[in-house]
Amino acid sequence: MIKQFKNNWLLFNLNRPCILCGIRPSTEAHLCQDCLDDLPWIGSACQRCAEPMHTDAALICPQCQKRSPSFNQVITSFEYRFPINQLVQLAKFNGQTHYLNPLAELLGRRVQTAPKPDLIVPVPLHPKRLHERQYNQAALVAKHLARQLGVPYSNRLLVKTKNTRHQADLNRKMRRKNLKSSFQCRGTPPASIAVVDDVMTTGTTAAEISRILKQSGCQQVYIWVIARTAKELHLR
Repeated sequence: MIKQFKNNWLLFNLNRPCILCGIRPSTEAHLCQDCLDDLPWIGSACQRCAEPMHTDAALICPQCQKRSPSFNQVITSFEYRFPINQLVQLAKFNGQTHYLNPLAELLGRRVQTAPKPDLIVPVPLHPKRLHERQYNQAALVAKHLARQLGVPYSNRLLVKTKNTRHQADLNRKMRRKNLKSSFQCRGTPPASIAVVDDVMTTGTTAAEISRILKQSGCQQVYIWVIARTAKELHLR
């Protein structure tokens, strides 16, 4: 009877319609093969910050050459373009968090060949912001990755103590000022940590968190994000 239940569950999930087109049956991560192929997968990108480079050469972007970031490496699955941007926005601001599961699943497959961290942590929300939204989308993705990869998870090591303005409203310089002294590491971090977020734009948040973690004793900080914006989409 248990075997039959498992077979029925597997058959149901294999025949679920694609979450994007709603027409073809899904093959993996609740997406059909055609929609998977059409997603804006990250191509040539900076080996340090994952800035899309749109070139066949493996390069370090000019920004990272000019000033080496405090994190060790950014790993992402997608460029922040349609339909990924729409799915992330729906999950982040409209409560449709079910869209995060397939995106987290695909990110998990991307990072499987990367160095395995000792701990996975989400980019934290300030308690007031968390109360307003009722969930932290980065934490939902981080928990999924922790289960998928078999890596410990914590949402207590890294906290946000300052309720800052939305980063999307600010340029790069203002973003750095906005985040100054807004994060704290409470406790002794392990040697390596993967910090998880939904989207990376200018990298200001990732850099500030990495700086805090390394000041507290962490040696390697990796940034894992669902999507990375291209330079032309950054706010100046």
